Amino acid sequence: MTLVPSVTDLDCFASDPIRYFGYSRVAMHSLPQAELEQLQLAAVQLRFESLLPHLPVLQTMAADQGITEVASLDDAAPLLFPHTVYKSYPVSLLLGNRFDQLTRWLDRLTTLDLSTLDVSGCDSIDSWLELLDATTELRLAHSSGTTGAMSFVPHSRTQYDRLYEIVRLDVIPDRTPEGIDVVWPSFRTGRSGIARHATAMAEQLAGTPDRFHTLHQGLLSADVMFLAGRLRAAAAKGEAARVEIPAALARRKAEFDDALRSGGAGMAEFVERLADTIGGRRIASLSTWDVFHGMAEAGSAQNLTGLFAPDSVVFPGGGSKAGVLPDNWADKMARFAGVPALQFVYAMVEVIALNLQCSSGGYHLEPWLVFYLLDEHTGRPLPRAGTQSGRAAFLDLTADIHWGGFVTGDRVTATWSPCPCGRTTPRIHPEISRFGGASGDDKITCAASTEALDDALDFLSGALS
Repeated sequence: MTLVPSVTDLDCFASDPIRYFGYSRVAMHSLPQAELEQLQLAAVQLRFESLLPHLPVLQTMAADQGITEVASLDDAAPLLFPHTVYKSYPVSLLLGNRFDQLTRWLDRLTTLDLSTLDVSGCDSIDSWLELLDATTELRLAHSSGTTGAMSFVPHSRTQYDRLYEIVRLDVIPDRTPEGIDVVWPSFRTGRSGIARHATAMAEQLAGTPDRFHTLHQGLLSADVMFLAGRLRAAAAKGEAARVEIPAALARRKAEFDDALRSGGAGMAEFVERLADTIGGRRIASLSTWDVFHGMAEAGSAQNLTGLFAPDSVVFPGGGSKAGVLPDNWADKMARFAGVPALQFVYAMVEVIALNLQCSSGGYHLEPWLVFYLLDEHTGRPLPRAGTQSGRAAFLDLTADIHWGGFVTGDRVTATWSPCPCGRTTPRIHPEISRFGGASGDDKITCAASTEALDDALDFLSGALS
């Protein structure tokens, strides 16, 4: 019989898994299923007991479900938040710059005391997020706002830092202290779900600014992403011309003009710059499928292949935001980058993990993610055995200042039996679709399409001229 670890060990497993597993990626994915689930259950109990007294939203949900304790993993399933929790505020608060009320809403989702936070100087989403970054441990990850509303997930700085200690093992397995060149084919900074990874990669992998290479030098503005969502929603009703530009955005016209000019130069100039400055070096890169497809196309147009060292790591995740891609896009990107294959990841805004695809094609879930496969009709957890299909849900154990449980919009097939690759953790098959369809409002997305952002910047530039 496996002994339950001490509270100290459980906290280490949940909060700092790289140290719990002795800096070994093999150890993370080698526990027998029963042992991993027992460890996860003890950690869920620890999180539930410590967070419940401090999270009103969790208290309400537990009371509604009559849950006072968690005796099994499935007992926590009714406590998994719907994705709408993270945008459960009136959109009028964003439109009216009511960041005092938005902060009170956020205060219910985190254990941090935000009641004394002075937001009187905030006149935009960007300034509000900047204040939270500067004065709290919170690192809110916002969605793209493509539905006209914007989600805010209350992660912490520590979560991102510790994730990228682990990713560093995937990128620099010999654990040398030197940094590695990071290729980031987007804005240098930002606070969307994917942009938060840029900051972590710059700090944990690159180490110095000269090793962090970006398509755009500026900020991926949350205000512009929110405007892009509003424009798309208004355009669908034939009302795009009626969208008003907030005064705070109007004062930033020069910034948006620069971003528009940079976007016009685009990927062709970026890949040429990479070839001239870091060609042949080992790099790490993370982006969405369509962005990497665009890089490969730009490289192909310039007859660029094998641009980086073969031990480079290219992480595509999040699918395509721009529609269907050619079947061979990944092979073209691998040839352009000079790597044997791309390292696909299954990731999302709500959890702090990059779940790597193995040589057998499965996305192995990190051990700090408690995985629930829910019956798509009843919402009840399916047995953790064999191969089954349903709705994916997770409880992120690294979340220690908010409740990490949520239900996704992903329809997946998962297998619990040991994988031919040697890993024992559950794996999700690569054929992932969405409930609600490709345009359905059934999932938080962190990356607006390039077209939507360009449309918003163009609208701003024209309207403010």
